[in-house]
Amino acid sequence: MLWEGDMTMDTNGTGSAGVQDFIKRFWGFDHLIGSMLIKIVYYIGLVGILLFTLMAMFGGGVMGAFGGEYGGGGPGFLMIIIAPIMGLIYLVFWRFVCEMWLLMYLMYNRMGEIRDRLPPR
Repeated sequence: MLWEGDMTMDTNGTGSAGVQDFIKRFWGFDHLIGSMLIKIVYYIGLVGILLFTLMAMFGGGVMGAFGGEYGGGGPGFLMIIIAPIMGLIYLVFWRFVCEMWLLMYLMYNRMGEIRDRLPPR
């Protein structure tokens, strides 16, 4: 079972210690930093999905206001409704993909713990 503490770095409560711990992890290869990088990639993708959704809604509004070549603003106004729905679907899928990446790193860490607990051969 995953707990919230399993996915965060251990720090002693100060911000500078967290940065120093990250630098040690980055240069040391004793601990993986993949989980932290996946979170950063997730937030970048989240911003991208939000911007894409807003641009699609704005584009649909412009197309609806000017009528476009289709005669009337139907397709444009339909885009205003469909864009947030698609944005939500993309968001759920992006979250799922990032969680799968995170689970791969967590499984690797757990396998290391199991290996360390095994008796020596």
